[in-house]
Amino acid sequence: MSKRTFAHQVRHRIVLASGADSRAPGGAVTVALCGHWDHEGPCPWPHHTAIEASDGASHEVTVRFDAPEQEREQVSALIDGALQKGEQEGSDGQISSWALSPTQP
Repeated sequence: MSKRTFAHQVRHRIVLASGADSRAPGGAVTVALCGHWDHEGPCPWPHHTAIEASDGASHEVTVRFDAPEQEREQVSALIDGALQKGEQEGSDGQISSWALSPTQP
């Protein structure tokens, strides 16, 4: 019997530092979930990260992921931790950083 997975979503608002690569938050999420953004094989929790400018320097990061219901909190915590870390080194060795913005209820 195969495990059922469910689509879940996590949203955060961030402010990218000047010159930061807007792909860095998505890379940080993939590193947290898969160990590295350039990994072999399928992701243990398939996911997609989208980042959209919302106002000025603020961006909305949305991560959609598939996970069994009993793993949802674990995956959400990994995503939250990656975004709270606030930085990710790119393939060029440059570190991009960001800060979480307070979220509206």
